[in-house]
Amino acid sequence: MAATRMSRFTMSRGKVGQGLLGAAGGLGLAALWIGSSALAIGHSSGAEGPAILGVVIFMTGLVGMITVGILGLPWPYSIAVAVLTVLMVMPLAFYGDAVLDRRGEQVTAVVSELRVSVSQPSGTTSHVCGVRLPDGTEADVVGSRCDEDSRIGDRLTVYQDPEGRVTARREVQMTAGQLSWLVGACVAGLVTLGARIGVHVGRHRHRTVRDER
Repeated sequence: MAATRMSRFTMSRGKVGQGLLGAAGGLGLAALWIGSSALAIGHSSGAEGPAILGVVIFMTGLVGMITVGILGLPWPYSIAVAVLTVLMVMPLAFYGDAVLDRRGEQVTAVVSELRVSVSQPSGTTSHVCGVRLPDGTEADVVGSRCDEDSRIGDRLTVYQDPEGRVTARREVQMTAGQLSWLVGACVAGLVTLGARIGVHVGRHRHRTVRDER
């Protein structure tokens, strides 16, 4: 009886240790994700840095799903990896909106150019208004009141970043608070998923050792 209790205690302690190790791995991955995202956004003069980082995150998610399959983990783990990958890319897409929500100023801009943009490969067309901001700089905006009825000289209210790090936009789709919640959810998801994988791997190893005996 005492030996059985000791074996269960050892197994439970091993699960806790594996879970903590997995959680630490998830936390490290979250720190790497946040750090690389901040570096890409802070040192990119355009959309190239975030776009490349987004591709890297998607590829990492794909590798994660393959790894889940190789480890023989249940299919919900693959779904969790896919969902987290999408959530991790979203802050890159809405970073500019969050910046404008936090420190942006609403200013009146004058339409100085009109053109039609075609997205590839979908072929979707959208109307782009080139506007002149109050400080004399030029910017492209897409959104409401920028359509085939727009005319040069029209006045539009846009969000402008006083520091000039984010291009002006017609509207903000995600607030800074919402972005913070999304980042927090990603971090929590990575830590939880790491802990669960650690426990699963530890349980599998315990079963293998027990079968060998």
